[in-house]
Amino acid sequence: MTTIGNIGIGLLLLIIVWIIALIVFVVGVKLQSNISWIALGSATVLTILLLIIPTDKKHQPIEEPEDILRDYGIIYKNLFLAFLWLTGLVGFASFFVLHCIEPVRPKPIKSFYD
Repeated sequence: MTTIGNIGIGLLLLIIVWIIALIVFVVGVKLQSNISWIALGSATVLTILLLIIPTDKKHQPIEEPEDILRDYGIIYKNLFLAFLWLTGLVGFASFFVLHCIEPVRPKPIKSFYD
């Protein structure tokens, strides 16, 4: 398997595609063009296609020796990571609801020359 900088070709391709798609998206939104949504849609379709394509042939199951030590700490690390993701999402949602959606009411104009 070919690697570049310890990552595979497929991941490098996805990184490049998403960087280009996000740049086109930002420019397209600024220009109020539909090309931005086309760029995101095509990047999403390409990502799904690359995820569907199998990467390796099926391997034969390897018999494990009985003297293998197992690290059960990974369960706690994954639970902690899930907790962090959940709190991050809740924090973003509360920030969005409490700060970004807050209506801005204009102050009445008392006179034209004030």
